[in-house]
Amino acid sequence: MKRGLVILALAIAAVVGTAVVVHQRSLPRATPMGWLNTEFGLDEAQARRAEVLHAAYETQCREMCAKIAASDARLVKLIHTSKEVTPEIRAAIAETDRYRTECRANMLEHFYLIASEMPPAKREKYLSLMLPTVLHPADMERSHQPR
Repeated sequence: MKRGLVILALAIAAVVGTAVVVHQRSLPRATPMGWLNTEFGLDEAQARRAEVLHAAYETQCREMCAKIAASDARLVKLIHTSKEVTPEIRAAIAETDRYRTECRANMLEHFYLIASEMPPAKREKYLSLMLPTVLHPADMERSHQPR
């Protein structure tokens, strides 16, 4: 009798687990703009302006990420082909830092632009969520890694 109950319980758990997975996969994926609109209650006009700002920034972000990746690759190559820190390596390190600094400044500017579309109370909440990304660049880079 106990064995039958255990088998029944396992079968029910498997069916429920499968149903949960199927349900989760059927839900639409949240987009950054969908989250922004829902979380901060943007009206239609604000949402449209924020979407335009986000689309422009996304292009700029991709371009900056490509520059950073190319600069990092150049630095890696220089490091692997040298036995000491050369002026060229120092320049490559400075270049990677310059691109990352430019990226952080662009990101901060973007956050301020998006925040400007919100009522003051929502603006502060949004900035408190987003500014740590600028303050902690390692977090920014991790957010760009494939999962």
